[in-house]
Amino acid sequence: MLTDNIHFHWARLENLSGSQFHAIMLARQTVFIGEQRFCCPDADDHDLHSWHLTALHEGKLAAYLRVVDPGEKYPEPAIGRVLTTQAYRRTGLGKHIMQVAIDKLAELYPGESIRISAQSHLQTFYENFGFTVVGAEYWEEGVPHIEMLYTPPV
Repeated sequence: MLTDNIHFHWARLENLSGSQFHAIMLARQTVFIGEQRFCCPDADDHDLHSWHLTALHEGKLAAYLRVVDPGEKYPEPAIGRVLTTQAYRRTGLGKHIMQVAIDKLAELYPGESIRISAQSHLQTFYENFGFTVVGAEYWEEGVPHIEMLYTPPV
């Protein structure tokens, strides 16, 4: 399987090298601006207050997400900017990186919920991890979104 030799790496922005941050931003721009046609800047101040999780295959960025610190965007930690690069789609890597993030958040913030702002068409994907919709659908950058919350099992 393509994802057998995936290496996950957690880092704060200040601990990423210039080339690591460049690879992350290139992937985010390719997916969100190039492929999905979002017209707003992808980089924002939340990057400064986040853990950045990369999935590398043979040194290349295959998937990415960030975890925004609790109290920065929402009261809970927030997973966002979830992406799998084109070459690694439909390999299960998106599910894998989400599970790595959920597991890490259980260590960092035991018992805390996790909030996401998900593209509506991905609702079932996130529900499979235990996220539930909390609120009405809204539009962001021309794409319908929903807020979802994961509450860890007791």
